[in-house]
This record gives sequence, C-alpha cells and structure tokens, in this order.
Amino acid sequence: MNITKNIKKELFLEIILFCAGIVSIVLFFQNNFLLTVTLIILWAIGIKFWHKKQDIIFFITGAVIGPIGEIICIYFGVWQYANPTFLGIPIWLPFAWGLITMLIKRVSETFVKIEMR
Repeated sequence: MNITKNIKKELFLEIILFCAGIVSIVLFFQNNFLLTVTLIILWAIGIKFWHKKQDIIFFITGAVIGPIGEIICIYFGVWQYANPTFLGIPIWLPFAWGLITMLIKRVSETFVKIEMR
C-alpha cells in the first residue's frame, strides 16, 4: 500500500489536532474560559486546513447534538461534570463535540483515501 505524502500529512495533522484537544481538556477542564478559547483556536486551525462546507456542517451538527445528549444524561443522573456552567455542562463542551465530530469525519475520509490507493 503506497500512501502519498499528502495523505500522510493529512492523517498526521488530524491525529495532532485530536491529541491537542484531549490534552487541552485534561489540562484546562477547571478553567472553562481558557479551555473554550483553546478549543476555538484548535477548531480555527482545523478550518484553516479543511474549509469544506461539509466540515463546518459536521462541526455544527456535533456541537448541537452531542451536548443535547449530554444534558439529557446529566438530567437523569448518569454522570456529571466537575465544572458545569449551563444545564449541567461546561461551556466548552459544544466546541469539543464539534471538533471531535469534524475530526472523526476527516480521519474516516483519510482512511478511505488510503484504501482506494
């Protein structure tokens, strides 16, 4: 399987953004403002490289649907967050859901490109 440089670069960037998001959440979960700004910056970096309409739609969809599910689970006592700000969730959570939804889409597309080669 011959993977081109571009595909390797895409996959590397996608994995780096995912790791940066996880590390940011682990390091800054107690500071809602800082974590929100960090996740917005990571999203902006992702959009700089992937500015297709579908990427933005996936981000928005994840940012809306993910937190709704979380709010419902929190309401019924399934789990809780250490530093909630609105309806039991932290303000940064929609950005985290949006970012991960967009990254799952991107990584999936990259793996399809690899398979098609």
